[in-house]
Amino acid sequence: MSLASTVKSTGVAGAVLALTLGGLGTAGPAQAAPAPGPAAGKIALGQYQSTNAEVRKRIYEGDAKGGDTERNNCNFYTGFWTAKANYRWDGTTASRHGTINNTQACGTSKGYMYIKVDGAWTKKWTSVKWTSRAWCADFAKYAWYWGKAKITGLNAAADSFRTYGRANGTWHTKAQVKAGTYKPRAGDVVAYDNNGDGRADHVGVVTSYNSARKVYHSVEGNTSLERLTYKKTQPATAGRVLGFTTPKAR
Repeated sequence: MSLASTVKSTGVAGAVLALTLGGLGTAGPAQAAPAPGPAAGKIALGQYQSTNAEVRKRIYEGDAKGGDTERNNCNFYTGFWTAKANYRWDGTTASRHGTINNTQACGTSKGYMYIKVDGAWTKKWTSVKWTSRAWCADFAKYAWYWGKAKITGLNAAADSFRTYGRANGTWHTKAQVKAGTYKPRAGDVVAYDNNGDGRADHVGVVTSYNSARKVYHSVEGNTSLERLTYKKTQPATAGRVLGFTTPKAR
């Protein structure tokens, strides 16, 4: 039985949560699926700008107490994908391998997941156990998922977004941007190559693009600050930029 035929919606009040976390409605049979990029871009930015106390905790790595105290790769987004109760469980485990020596366990905070309630997959505001691993791809995949994008083929590896783009015909190189034959758009995932091997080792979600200046804004997880970061006016043709992947509608 499909998720669409069994899901029950449980509302949580608040326009901020609705914008930040998105929904999973289904289009009617005669309607074309809308492009998921704009929604994914809004969700990514909403994760950073939300004033909801539980969502604010996600900005920081650590113990889920909402402060920048423990830089150990513990984060909400990996916890979402590795929760076995979650309909979208990615089938993997993520052993705790923090970036500092820290004996404290990862924390817990609340968020939306589809879980089984009385035998039906139900969207529920529930506890999510944070888990530790490099999480820039987990964050980007989360924004795409709630933006109704196809996520088949994506995993916790940053380079999975480049391979996804090539497989789906939505990969756009830096050279195309430089030549003006492609303009990045909100919801695209920007892929970076920091070690020169031709593969993506970091990703972020584009939230806006200035075509005249060829610069973009993005929200990125697991940055050098080891937190969720909103980056502004980044050159789209910078040396470490590999290219941009546009999400496909599911």
